[in-house]
Parts: sequence; structure tokens; C-alpha cells
Amino acid sequence: MKTMVPKFALITAAIIAATYLVSANSEGVARTSVGTTVNTATATSDSSTGASTLDDIDRLIRDTDAQIAKMPTSSSLDLLAKLLLSRGRITGDAASYANAETAARRSSAIAPRNLEAQSIHAEVLYSNHEFREAGELAGKIAASDPTQLGALAIRGDSLRELGDYAGASSIVGQLEKVAPTSPSVLVRRARLQVLKGDTTLAADSARRAEKAAQSSGLLGPTISFYSSFRGQIAFDTGDYPGALTHYRDALEIAENDRVATFGMARALVADGKAAEAKDILRTLTDRYPDPASLALLEDVYAATGEQTSARQTRELLQAIAGIARSNQQIYNRELAMYYANHDLRLDESLRLARAEVQNRKDVYAYDTLAWAEYKSGNVTAASSAAKQALATGLRDASVLYHAGLIAIASGDSPAGVNLLTDALTLNPSFDIKQASLARAALAKARS
Repeated sequence: MKTMVPKFALITAAIIAATYLVSANSEGVARTSVGTTVNTATATSDSSTGASTLDDIDRLIRDTDAQIAKMPTSSSLDLLAKLLLSRGRITGDAASYANAETAARRSSAIAPRNLEAQSIHAEVLYSNHEFREAGELAGKIAASDPTQLGALAIRGDSLRELGDYAGASSIVGQLEKVAPTSPSVLVRRARLQVLKGDTTLAADSARRAEKAAQSSGLLGPTISFYSSFRGQIAFDTGDYPGALTHYRDALEIAENDRVATFGMARALVADGKAAEAKDILRTLTDRYPDPASLALLEDVYAATGEQTSARQTRELLQAIAGIARSNQQIYNRELAMYYANHDLRLDESLRLARAEVQNRKDVYAYDTLAWAEYKSGNVTAASSAAKQALATGLRDASVLYHAGLIAIASGDSPAGVNLLTDALTLNPSFDIKQASLARAALAKARS
């Protein structure tokens, strides 16, 4: 007689054994090291979490909390931290990440020599955008045990987020020697290629990563990530039909995936299908009201003349911003950019942008700072930051657009025209609001 294993046990076992996708935003679903959202898998086993629905995860969190209340152990706290991380990645909820860190710290305190607990702690720190601390802890783990490839991967991811691209590339090289065909390793290489402006190479690496993931037995959100990643690269290079295809592929694998749904909506807007995107965004923000999705919905409402709905969405976003600030501020970058894009609370935009560049000296931190400084009237500071944002050879329409306006404001109109032309040639509908402003600025500069 075949023994039936309860679903709860299957899900729990899968989560305990899983290698998670580490978010950079984290992106929530807003700009990170590859434009909007890019998650990166660790390099160890590339397995799925198993718990594919929020209801499953919330039930497991309650049950695990109850177990910990009776007898806290390192293993139960590790499981709780993983569950909370999974919840945070699904919902974008900053509190879930903060609670995951609390559980990870408690586990490390109980079992300070447990490398598994330490690795989870490093992953939680990374998800909370505490990149320096995550990198240092992951580095210590990898140094003490070279077989801890997951920790080594987190070390490399942290270096990338801190702007140490040479260090990150070196670690990806180490991972490639051990697991050259691992989808998570291929996608890490693709991210670095994007940062260097090698979008053709990045697209090929992403294609190979997706193919490898499909052949590896991955399931649900874990495998759908690779399709979403390809969608992101297609969008960033102006291939909106291609982006839609990849995002549809992702959603066929993991229905209601937050990252793929946001990407689908943004690609629909760029492809001239704002009404369809609006319906998707309404549903998405009802479930997961993160700043990036709300900002896009507000802009779609404004573009389609629904000013009351745009105002209500803005009010909700402001409320979410207050909640995010009370937690780990994982949305600093998104909020700084939102305020600057909408000429709101520019002092807060500048404060957040300056805080970001202190924490993460990557190209997108400098781009955020450049835009906030520019909107605040600090053209000299904006120009310096914009040069840093373009220093790696990055080809991102938003970054090129910001640099173009800053160059014009600095008195270098020819450079500004070239940058704006590049932005609109690369990705003519990169943003429903800012792309039209870029076209207007370009026409004015040419006149």
C-alpha cells in the first residue's frame, strides 16, 4: 500500500532543503542591478521551495512559531527565517524580511558554529539590503569551509550590490569552475554582463540559464525567475514583444508571480496596451502593494486621464512608504526615484538617495543620487554622480536619460543630445511618463 505523505510535510521538507532565490530589491520589483528586478539563486542546489502559495507559507509560519514558543531550536528558527524570506519575496513586505532577520539572529545565537544557520543569516542580511554585513559573514563562512558555495555566492552578490564589480566577477569565476552550467551561475554572469553594457552576451547567458533551469527539475517561482530575467533584458533593450513572451512563460509556470506580473504590466504599457496593464496592476497591487507597482499604476492612471484614481494610488503609496521607513528601508531607492520622478518631497528624495550611495556604491545608487541631486537643483553634484553611474559602460535607458538631462543642465548640450538619443533608441518606451519627457527635452535641445 502506498503511503500518502501529508502536504504540510512535503512543503516543510522542500523548504528546509531548498536553495532560495536571493532578492536584490529586492527589489520589490523596482530597479536594481539589471534595471528593475533581478533575483539571484545561490549556487548549491537550485531546488524549489515547494511552498508555492502565500496561504501555505503563512500556515507554516504560524505552525513554526507555535513550535518555537514551546521549544526554540536552531533548526526551527532556521525554518522560520526561510519561510519569512519566502513570504517577503512573494509579497515585497519589509516586515517579513525584518522578522526573518530576527529569527536568523536567534538561530545563530543558539548555534554559533552551525554554518547552515550562519548562511541563512547571511542570506537574510542580503535580503534586508545589509550588503556589507551579508558579504562579511558569507565570506567568513566560505573561508572556513570552501564547500559552502551558497555562502560564496552571497559574498559575490553582496560585492556586486556594493559596486565592487571586479570582486563579484572574481567570485562568479570561482563558481563557474565548480558549476559552469548551473543556471544560477549563468545568471550571475549575465548580470555582470548587463552592467558592462554587454547586452547581447547577457541575453545569451540568460537564455542558457533558462534552458539549464528547465532541464534541472526546478519548479514554480524558482524556474519562472529565469523566464522573468529574460523578459527584463528584452524590455531593457526595447524588445517589448519578446519581453511579453518571456513574462507569459514565467506566469504559465508560476501564476500570480509578483515579479513576472509587474514585468508583464510594464511591457504591456510600453507596447501600447495601457488598459490591459492597468487591470493587471490593479490586481497585483491589491495583493502586493509595493512602491514600484503602485508608482506604475499611478502613472498609468494619470496617462489615461483617471486623475482621481491616480491621486488615491499616490496616497496609498505614501502610506506604504511610511511603513517601509519604519522597517529595514528596503525601498529607499525606489522611493527616492519615485519622489524625484514626480517632483514630490525632493528633500526626502535627496536624503534617501544619499543614504543609498553610502550603503551601496553600485551604478544604480549613483544614478538615483544623480537624479535626486538634479531635481534638487544641484547640477554639479548631479553631474559627478551621473558619470559614476555610466562608468561601467551600462546601457540603461533611464540612466542615459538622467545623464542626458544633467549634461544639458551643465551646459554640454551636444553630450546631452547624444545621451537622450541613445536612451530613446535603445528603449523608446522605457517609462510611461519619463520617456515622453525625454522626447520633449531632446526636441528642445535640438531646436
